[in-house]
Amino acid sequence: MCMSSPAVRSVNLTVTRINEDNLLNTVVIGSILLAIFLTLISLTIFTKASALGIAAGAGIAIINFVWQRSIMQRVLGLHIRRPRMYALARYLLRLGITGLILYYLITSGLFSLWGLLVGLSTVVLMILICTVYFAIYHKGD
Repeated sequence: MCMSSPAVRSVNLTVTRINEDNLLNTVVIGSILLAIFLTLISLTIFTKASALGIAAGAGIAIINFVWQRSIMQRVLGLHIRRPRMYALARYLLRLGITGLILYYLITSGLFSLWGLLVGLSTVVLMILICTVYFAIYHKGD
């Protein structure tokens, strides 16, 4: 009777380092993961309104960050005739739309104001985390 050994599968885990090339994607993905984590924690500990506020605020913050990033890439990468007016018009449009959405969320009563503020801070918190990471792992580079 011949017994064969079980197949051994090796797992190769690679850690992706945060660098200047993938920093913006890291901020977006990290913000999404942080928003999901905070929403689930809020749903279990606090009320449904606070979880909805965190989710809505984080969604607004992330979309706003990505939208601002695409505007700046267009302004800096393309040869637009009047880049200052282009950036200003897009900024005012983004600000107006964000203001209208926030007005609805605050006045609807479905969302917690504190949850909304926490959600709006997710991108800022992720940028702070990335800054601390760079300060620790890139000492003087």
